[in-house]
Amino acid sequence: MIKKWLLGLLISLWLIPSQSVQAIETENALKAGFLFNFARYSEWSRAQDTQTEFVLCSPDKHFIDVASAVLAKRMVNHLPIHSIIVSLTETDLSQCQVLFITSDTLSLWQSAELTQLNNIMVVGETEDFIEQGGHIRFFLSSGKIRFEVSPTKLTQANINMSSKVLRLGRVVDN
Repeated sequence: MIKKWLLGLLISLWLIPSQSVQAIETENALKAGFLFNFARYSEWSRAQDTQTEFVLCSPDKHFIDVASAVLAKRMVNHLPIHSIIVSLTETDLSQCQVLFITSDTLSLWQSAELTQLNNIMVVGETEDFIEQGGHIRFFLSSGKIRFEVSPTKLTQANINMSSKVLRLGRVVDN
């Protein structure tokens, strides 16, 4: 009887981390889908005639792995999406159209001394992210992923997001 109970306990403890990892991967996959749609329904002022791909960046390797799988064979403005890991330097970020800062990489974002990032949509998932220089922030509400967006900050970065997308999120202006 005790052996069965211990075996059941061990199996339960073994399953908890795997369910947690799966939940994080599912959440990252959904966020990658949001980023794809943000990109589809936005316009960057920089001429994209010379670009051969649409670049989604993050310093978080785990997120990039999930985004690469989810967004494989997807296109934005007839350009294939390429997901890459970046360091938070202006030189490295110059290749990005969308930058996603996860909660795990927030401290890197906060310590990076970046000036205005023109033509880069900056998206995060932590409290006060927009006040810290981001344009869009994911948050959970009733177990669902929602977003808030600052159209003013997007405009300052030379990005215009469709009003159809803006209506789906919570608009903030900081």
